[in-house]
Amino acid sequence: MKAALEFCLVLLTLHSPGVLSLSTHVAIVYPQDPVLRMGSNLTASCWIHPDLGVHANSLFWTLNGQQLPGSLYKVLSPTNLSLTLVGLNASRQTSGDNLVCHNHKGHILAGSCLYVGMPPEKPVNLTCWSRNTKDLTCSWAPGGRGETNISTQYRLKYKLRWYGTEKECEDYSHTQPYSCSITQDLHLFTPYEIWVEASNRLGRATSDIIILDILDVGE
Repeated sequence: MKAALEFCLVLLTLHSPGVLSLSTHVAIVYPQDPVLRMGSNLTASCWIHPDLGVHANSLFWTLNGQQLPGSLYKVLSPTNLSLTLVGLNASRQTSGDNLVCHNHKGHILAGSCLYVGMPPEKPVNLTCWSRNTKDLTCSWAPGGRGETNISTQYRLKYKLRWYGTEKECEDYSHTQPYSCSITQDLHLFTPYEIWVEASNRLGRATSDIIILDILDVGE
């Protein structure tokens, strides 16, 4: 049996890569690369090409390199072995958890990456400061229990309070504590509305809006 893979598996092909179907692949796992909430259930199927001459009851599944018990399997047809996982835990890595279908010799036939996590919660601790009244830097933190291994994007938005057009900060720091610096086209003596939007493949959330004048947040 192969050790847990560090990246999503590329399916083996009978002929040339193309549309994901049994006409071009030794086997396929469905669904492919699902994004799921923590605690949800998943039923996956391993479909094998009839030309392999392999019966589904000879196959087995692994998750991150660990063989899963046969009590979780169901033979749906000679070419289809299903697997049911209940109460999924969060993914161990941002590249996903590797769910793999093997033949009786342990060779990989097909695989899928599971991305299990939670939607982002409202970003918190949004704070801004200016070094010279010509720029503005803001920092924030993930809300709630923090991030799971579902990649989350943050966007710092701002606008003049009464008549401005919404804009997005461009100069991000992508390590915690998260921050972004606005370095041009700032106005004095006019308050700004500033907020952070967080999103991942399970949902989105928006921080509280703060209102400030650059002259009031100088270092």
